[in-house]
Amino acid sequence: MVTREEIYNESKREIADSLPKIIVEIVIAFLIWLFAVYIFIPLAGTLSDPTFLGLIGLQSLISGIVIVALIIIFIAILKEVIDVTNAIAGYATLAFSKGEVSEEKLDRYQTGFRLIGYVLLAVVAYLFFLPLIAGVLGVLAGVILVLLVIWAIIILFQAGRIFSTEIEEKAADFSKRVEKLKEEGTPEEKKE
Repeated sequence: MVTREEIYNESKREIADSLPKIIVEIVIAFLIWLFAVYIFIPLAGTLSDPTFLGLIGLQSLISGIVIVALIIIFIAILKEVIDVTNAIAGYATLAFSKGEVSEEKLDRYQTGFRLIGYVLLAVVAYLFFLPLIAGVLGVLAGVILVLLVIWAIIILFQAGRIFSTEIEEKAADFSKRVEKLKEEGTPEEKKE
């Protein structure tokens, strides 16, 4: 069992620690993307897209370099997203629980929110990578999008199943309370 105070303090600390890091890293990724898409890649095009060592076009090479840089940044963001989703799960657990919270329940909430965070991060990452991947190989961008959609659907189904357990428990508790009230009857019925 975990106390409400422990969950609250840990969640507050993680949000305060990780959220600013995510914002800074996304701004850095955006600036790299902005310079690459609107300055460096077009500059390579104005040079008639020469080949680098006769092997690869300069635009494709620049796109590849930026893709690697963005992958490194998004891997760093992933760790912080996990921390933030765990913190949000902690807050949600507190909101929907009374008294002490079991480790199992907290883990379920964290897993569910983490899965949703993965999907959101993957979508944001795809939006960053799209013009760069299309610059290297246009068909690859479409294939990755199809794979992303299939993966997101599977992950969101898993998250839904995690939360459906909680919803079923709440519905069962509500049904028990309704039955109990029904058995007790209303005060007017007792007078008669």
